Amino acid sequence: MRTEKKWIISTLNRSRLFEIYPSSDGKPKLYGMEAELIKTIMAKIGVDYEIVTPEDGQYGMELSSGNWTGVIGMLYRGEADMGIANLGTYEDRFRTVDFSSPYLSEGMYFSYLKSRNSEQLFSFLRMFDFSTWMCFFASFLLASVVILIILKDQETISSIMLYLFGSFLGQTLMFHKEINEWKVIFLSWMLFAFIMSSVYSGALSSFLVLPSQEKSVETFRELSEAVAKGSHRAYTLKGTNHASFLRQCPEHYLQFLGKIIEDNNWHITADEMTQNPLKKKYSPDGKPKIDAVLGGRYIFKMLYEVGDFKVKVFISEDRSMSGSIGIAYRKGFCCVSEVNKYIERIVQAGIYDKFLKDESLKYWFSLSSEERNIEELAEDRILTIRDFTDAFLLLSAGLLISCLVFMIELAFPYLKRWYNNASY
Repeated sequence: MRTEKKWIISTLNRSRLFEIYPSSDGKPKLYGMEAELIKTIMAKIGVDYEIVTPEDGQYGMELSSGNWTGVIGMLYRGEADMGIANLGTYEDRFRTVDFSSPYLSEGMYFSYLKSRNSEQLFSFLRMFDFSTWMCFFASFLLASVVILIILKDQETISSIMLYLFGSFLGQTLMFHKEINEWKVIFLSWMLFAFIMSSVYSGALSSFLVLPSQEKSVETFRELSEAVAKGSHRAYTLKGTNHASFLRQCPEHYLQFLGKIIEDNNWHITADEMTQNPLKKKYSPDGKPKIDAVLGGRYIFKMLYEVGDFKVKVFISEDRSMSGSIGIAYRKGFCCVSEVNKYIERIVQAGIYDKFLKDESLKYWFSLSSEERNIEELAEDRILTIRDFTDAFLLLSAGLLISCLVFMIELAFPYLKRWYNNASY
């Protein structure tokens, strides 16, 4: 098909998706995966075209007056024939423009930069959970009482507890010989102490080699709870209806998430989304917060599922909405079926996936060595003095108690002699 009419194509100038650069011949240079898609389609159809962008730089939202912003607005007003900007095929847009066959199936996911390991005082106690520790202490007290009953006046409760705790640390049990008549109880405690000490030692060794991270946020429910606590913030694209969509969801946690995004104006521009949206920001009180960005999974995969970013960035599997992405047309556009035919061929042949992978590799190779490295995570794999803070505190406390006991033992004979002389 050939036509002399020039098609007007509305889009957004975004890094790696649709980059527009001026040239000497007046026809702009186009780069990016969506630019490659539109160039391929136009080359096959054989039609001349012109690229335009909306002044507000938005995708398209319906205003209270009934007009539209962004790319959708230009199609609605007849200022463009086609629009390509990863436009979701939403119901309200269907009433305003027509859509092509989808070239991408997407949803709303979220991504954030993983936080560094944050060690807390006495974190070695977290090798077991609270219920396990309680069961251990209950078994310890029960065994102490049982052995006290068996030995009667042969041992005191304090010495029994000391010996049992020592066995947990690998020390030899030194009870009265009468304990030999109760071999089942004795061997049961030895087996219990061996298993508990072995499991704890293994967990502690693993912790020292690579300290455990805090529980990560993996679902939208957990993200909503983290935002409510103030540890996270969530950003959406400016000029989209993502926040209003969340507010209309039946789930209360999604409604809260959409409301707090709108109330705090947590939005990023389209160009920021395709560069590095996961930038750490800080609240006025100086406390760091983790910034999560809501958007299409393909964007996060293009930026962060390459090189060392794979271990540095979390991309959710959970999604809050699903839909298709296609090219939008103004109402009454003549050549919808012709464009759809080539879109379907490109998608079925895997050419669009190739465009995405090519841009991902270009992005990785364009980064400097400082931008590529994961020094922040590498530091966490090196043992520092902070990892041994708990051990040094316990050692210091033990030495202090030992010194106090030693001083008391030295002074006790003199105090006893003075007391006896005073009694006389």
